[in-house]
Amino acid sequence: MIKFLSHLGKMVSFCLIFSLLTLYSHNAMASLSTKAATPSQLAKSNKSSHINASQKVLNVYRQWAGTRYRLGGTSKAGIDCSAFVKTTMSAAFNIHLPRSTAEQRYSGRAIAKSELRPGDLVFFRKNHHVGVYIGGGKFVHAGSSTGVTIASLSDRYWAKTYTQSRRVL
Repeated sequence: MIKFLSHLGKMVSFCLIFSLLTLYSHNAMASLSTKAATPSQLAKSNKSSHINASQKVLNVYRQWAGTRYRLGGTSKAGIDCSAFVKTTMSAAFNIHLPRSTAEQRYSGRAIAKSELRPGDLVFFRKNHHVGVYIGGGKFVHAGSSTGVTIASLSDRYWAKTYTQSRRVL
């Protein structure tokens, strides 16, 4: 009986070692067959995802372009800035933001203006106005005097009243 248990112990040890070696060699082969992305491939991928995010936002914008501004509005008859941002982010990215700018200003995480990427939220007038960044220094929003439009962060008014940016993607 003792001899049998000793033999059984050796077999279990052998099976365990064999399993570990098989697992190790499989993982080693898998890591050899998968190349890490080069920095230029990563840059192209990031650029592609930024263009894609911008296109998604612009596709929603095209459906709403020219819609007049209406405080509290949520339809093509009239829409306010936070409803437009909520609608845009939901349609473009399936991200469901709060309804009001007062709540949206806490969504996601704060980022520096220099870190803006398409899909980021931009806030103005002490966080009482919001838009969605599309790249190239531009953003889409529902302005009280312009309705749904594209504006530039470098325009004097927007540059002066810029408050913060937030990343929700």
